Amino acid sequence: MRLPVSVGLVLYMLLLWLVGAIFTPAEEKGGVLALSVADVILRHIRPWVYVTAGFYHPYIVQLVFVLPLAFGLAKRVEPDFGALNLVRLLLFANAAAAVVMFVNLFVLYIIFRNPIYLEASFSGFTGGITALLVAYMKPTPFATAPLFPGVPLRFYPLVASVIFCFCTMAGMAFTAVPAVSLMLVSAGPFSVLGGYFGWYYLRFLNKNRDQTVGDVSDEFALVVLLPDFCTPLVGPLANFCFSVVKLCGFYKKRAAQKPKMLPILTEIKNDPIAERRKARAMKALDEKLAKLAHARDDTGASSLLSVEVRDDEN
Repeated sequence: MRLPVSVGLVLYMLLLWLVGAIFTPAEEKGGVLALSVADVILRHIRPWVYVTAGFYHPYIVQLVFVLPLAFGLAKRVEPDFGALNLVRLLLFANAAAAVVMFVNLFVLYIIFRNPIYLEASFSGFTGGITALLVAYMKPTPFATAPLFPGVPLRFYPLVASVIFCFCTMAGMAFTAVPAVSLMLVSAGPFSVLGGYFGWYYLRFLNKNRDQTVGDVSDEFALVVLLPDFCTPLVGPLANFCFSVVKLCGFYKKRAAQKPKMLPILTEIKNDPIAERRKARAMKALDEKLAKLAHARDDTGASSLLSVEVRDDEN
């Protein structure tokens, strides 16, 4: 099978939906595989939700939208990324997002004492979609795709997160319809967290084919995923945090790693860094050619002078 993980992802989400439809009690709305504080520590003690919540959809309507999108992105990422790395990326991004979501819900309940934070069910593959978009744009972040020719690939995860956040706000507005609210309310948080943890995995934990780990280059910094006006604020903060982590003894060897394989050059459109490098290279080439031409002129003049001197002596 050429795309085992992409096909397996679709089958896994279908299987989770079937298991949830069969074994979910009638009084529960979110399902036995969705993340809920009450299900984790208070009522049913279901620790597996940290792994299943990021892939589970309780309604078939959600699968109709999610499955084609998930398969379309996964099949574009898997050939270059590798099957095992894709599995690790999705598991890490979704599990980490579920843990952070649980902590946030529990803290919100402690602060506000509102039982809605205990009973709310969160699930869905929106975090996986954003993580796949991060992996898709990683090789050429400044390039564009034919589907949206005016939008660089680096903005795709941000656009997806914004759309899913609007879905969350719509779900909070339609609380009178529990089914609609349940389908939409968890889209935004999972998308934002899944995109961030997907970037974190690819930056620091991913095992590359050239035997290096992660990618700590400036071309894959966190600010690449954000608009340019965020760079003055996010850039120094991210660099400071990374420097502190390096002082603690982490990632020192990874920052000094050099790839063992030659990079594959791809066509990049509208890349300001590449344009500046090209301009510097052209300037250096012009200066070198000018020096060579000047040296040739001096050599020709000296040889002509020597010939004239010899003629005079004769």
